[in-house]
Amino acid sequence: MIKLKTPNLINNYILSALAVAFVFFAVPVATEASETESKLLTEGIENNHVEQLQDLLLEEGYLQQNDISGVYDDQTSIAVKNYQEDHDLMVDGKAGVQTLGALKVLEEGDDHALVADLQETLQEQGYYDGSLDGHFDSETGESVKAFQSEAGIEVDGLAGPETFGVLYYGTSEETTDDADQAVEEKETVEEEATEEETTEEEATDAEASGDASASDDGSSDAEGETYTMEATAYTANCDGCSGVTATGIDLNNNRDANVVAVDPNVIPLGSTVHVEGYGEAVAGDTGGAINGEKIDLHVPTQDEALEFGRQDVEVTVLD
Repeated sequence: MIKLKTPNLINNYILSALAVAFVFFAVPVATEASETESKLLTEGIENNHVEQLQDLLLEEGYLQQNDISGVYDDQTSIAVKNYQEDHDLMVDGKAGVQTLGALKVLEEGDDHALVADLQETLQEQGYYDGSLDGHFDSETGESVKAFQSEAGIEVDGLAGPETFGVLYYGTSEETTDDADQAVEEKETVEEEATEEETTEEEATDAEASGDASASDDGSSDAEGETYTMEATAYTANCDGCSGVTATGIDLNNNRDANVVAVDPNVIPLGSTVHVEGYGEAVAGDTGGAINGEKIDLHVPTQDEALEFGRQDVEVTVLD
């Protein structure tokens, strides 16, 4: 892996832009989706942090010099999306913790909130049992190497684009190629099976035909599934939070909205879910620590989020 060169100014940028994140790390039951919002750069924001992000994208070849304005405009969003797509990150055009971490390339000696988020994710996946202190020490480096080795990617102890892509989204160029090949092989087998069974299918009765129609209704694999999930709560009413979810829902205009943050690999964004004790909600947000069978529930106030704490709930995907 070629380590991306990063100007010293980005260290100050990330430290200042993400300083609020340490407030959340100090409170064990604090909201996880809110942490991500506090670290997010999105369209419409205008400040020196955006300009420094644009400088990084310029250095990586995703922007031109005349695009550097300090305004998170359409061109910046497109550049971020292109970078995310090229490095197997979630493609949403927003510069959150995974995208910033990939651009920064974390290594031993780094001290800031991005490292704390990396440590927490490694800990959740069983690779790290040290302190979530935001300091990239040798223990953090060894944990990164252990993850890289098991993931089958280059083992160098640097948390860069490929490591972030696999760690947060389970994708890399190698795994993507393997997945594409598996899909092609599966389609070939299915086509052959379909040809062999054509005669039998034509002879089926109305009940079998109805079953076949139901299998092609376009519903997601998760529809109808019920999970037991670890739940936390968050609010848009916090210092540094944008109040706008990953899918564009503006919670500032509706503090009582039933919106939940999910792992899109488990529950597709946009799905309607029923959460035990919370009711029906829209899966309209994501969070840096919301991985696997975890869910974060939007509530009107920070006090309610803290009072909710952590608890296990039944979550059913309705559609």
